[in-house]
Amino acid sequence: MKLPLRGTFPLIALLILTLALPALAGPPTDYVRGILEEVIRIQNDPALEKTRAEAIRGIIQRNFDFPRMAQDSLGATYGRLSPGQRQEFERLFAALFQDSYTRLVLNFLKRETVTYHRETLEGPRAKVYTTLVRTNETIPVDYLMHTRSSSYVLYDVIVDGVSILDNYKRQFAQVISTRSFDFLLERMRIQYRAIQ
Repeated sequence: MKLPLRGTFPLIALLILTLALPALAGPPTDYVRGILEEVIRIQNDPALEKTRAEAIRGIIQRNFDFPRMAQDSLGATYGRLSPGQRQEFERLFAALFQDSYTRLVLNFLKRETVTYHRETLEGPRAKVYTTLVRTNETIPVDYLMHTRSSSYVLYDVIVDGVSILDNYKRQFAQVISTRSFDFLLERMRIQYRAIQ
């Protein structure tokens, strides 16, 4: 039996279109698992003792969306900044976050067991629910991400119910309301110089 060409064409077009679309890095849970397994491997490799912090910082650089985080952390204030202020703020925010989060990971995530629970998807955004299991405690850690280009990228981590991004939002809003954005930026410059 011969299929009519008219009915076959949409199927072929759909197949070609599907093959032409960029593939995502994998389900969100696989993405988070890959990051955490790499971090734990680095943490437990004695040969990396002197370069461990640099390796962890590299993972953080590759896997967080710093421009989005910087913008979200300032809320409406971001829209009132000049392009130069935005660029400087994003650069300082990224550097300070990388330094702070690198130290947190180096001190916090070593030989713990990570339990992966579920993930939720909402359009281009996803959330992966995990638990960090230590000897005498369990700590819920949730990873929020969205797609950028053809892969996922993180924009927040919620540790024991506390959002890292919301923490920045509160701190920045308080400084801006009691002082000014320029005061905040100067404090960030000072902190940046201290870690160089």
